[in-house]
Amino acid sequence: MLICRNFSAELLDKPLDDAVMNTQAFENTRDMIKRWLEENNEDLVLDDVDDMIIAAVINTIFRQAPAAGGVVIFENSILAIERNGRPDLPKGHIENNETPKQAALREVMEETAIENLKIIKQLPSTYHCYLLDNQWTMKKTSWFLMSSDSEFKPKPQTEEGISKVYLVNKDNVNDFLENTFISLSVTLKDEILNQL
Repeated sequence: MLICRNFSAELLDKPLDDAVMNTQAFENTRDMIKRWLEENNEDLVLDDVDDMIIAAVINTIFRQAPAAGGVVIFENSILAIERNGRPDLPKGHIENNETPKQAALREVMEETAIENLKIIKQLPSTYHCYLLDNQWTMKKTSWFLMSSDSEFKPKPQTEEGISKVYLVNKDNVNDFLENTFISLSVTLKDEILNQL
């Protein structure tokens, strides 16, 4: 995991600064992150690197893939999915001319068939990186706490690799948090636990 404890993620949305990119610190940080991506055998902590340099390096190495999803409350449970054999929360790509809120509502409904979704509040975003077509990609997922007054009659979107839609409650929340993506577990754990 890449750890930047004091990094302000909002900087990733700012234009690249040529003055920052022409520094030795930028070159050193870029080389360090590229080596880490190739080896990926332990955490890389960048607490002593300037935020503007981290943002510039991330934006030059990674293709951005914005996504949005939902933590959906059903009574004293949370809606979850199993995607490609792994516990997850419903989420997906933000389409052109779509806001993160619109994408989150659409993706949750498409992946689970749960309707009448309402956004309660925005939650912290998660960041997940992966290699796709030989290009490092960073998926920033904007998360929203949601509710639904529909009956729980889910239908998994199998063409997206979703094999199951189920509810996480106090009895199975630890199993969910231990087996889902670490970025999701670390970032949304408290919010999930508060809803159960």
